Amino acid sequence: MTEGGLVCLALMLVGIVLQMAFGPVCWEMMAWPLNGLALLLLLTGIALMHALRGRIALFRWMATLHAGIPALLMCAMMTILLGVTRQVPAGHVSAEPIGITSMLSFWPFVLSYVWLMLLVGMVCASRLVRPKKQNIPFLLHHLGIFIALVAGTLGSADMQRLRMVVQEGKTEWRAVDDHHRIHHLPIAIELHDFSIIQEPELSFSSDVTLHAKNGIIGRDTVLVNKPLSAKGWKIYQFSYDEAKGNQSDISVFELVRDPWLPVVYVGIFMMLAGALSIFLSKKW
Repeated sequence: MTEGGLVCLALMLVGIVLQMAFGPVCWEMMAWPLNGLALLLLLTGIALMHALRGRIALFRWMATLHAGIPALLMCAMMTILLGVTRQVPAGHVSAEPIGITSMLSFWPFVLSYVWLMLLVGMVCASRLVRPKKQNIPFLLHHLGIFIALVAGTLGSADMQRLRMVVQEGKTEWRAVDDHHRIHHLPIAIELHDFSIIQEPELSFSSDVTLHAKNGIIGRDTVLVNKPLSAKGWKIYQFSYDEAKGNQSDISVFELVRDPWLPVVYVGIFMMLAGALSIFLSKKW
């Protein structure tokens, strides 16, 4: 456990040095296909470390609880810190010099999860080489953790969060990101009507038709808590012309695309299924 704690402390210090020297992690540089290459390198590295575990004690140690528990505690503490600090929106500069208000780009946070990812990968590799029936629940659980961690970390670079302003009677194919860059999308929103509902509580909605390059997708209503889905995009009602109120003739939508999210869900499902299998297999 002492060695595991020292490794975690060293990762924290290295992360702070990287944060001060190079600034926050630039996830945009890791977008596809670079994150696909990173995944290939990660899997190859785990396979090589597992193959050399007989010769190198460090690699054998990485598949033990002595390494895993301190890493898990470090990630838990970083996640708690993420939850209790007010985070700035994605793409914005951190509100303080250290970087904890932009935790997802904070080097110590990223390194802690990468280290945990490696350790879980080593545990999975050790069980995959000699699979046994009684190890299936354990392997299912840990593979689920590994898949969710990898997809959640590498996939964040491909997530897009855009804003689209549409005027009534118009069809818009363009949206902007947090850096005010224009993106031409494969879907378009035609706004028929924007309305504000006063009762039972203030809400606003948009009557829209969604278009694709090959034709109309369909007509529906976007509510504040009822997004629409089309071509891999989630469309949320975000804002309107507040100066005009109920007479607003524009509607602002937030469009979110996260192509790795289904893989994260697969990992979470495997993790829960494995945990349930472990629980049911115990003799009470």
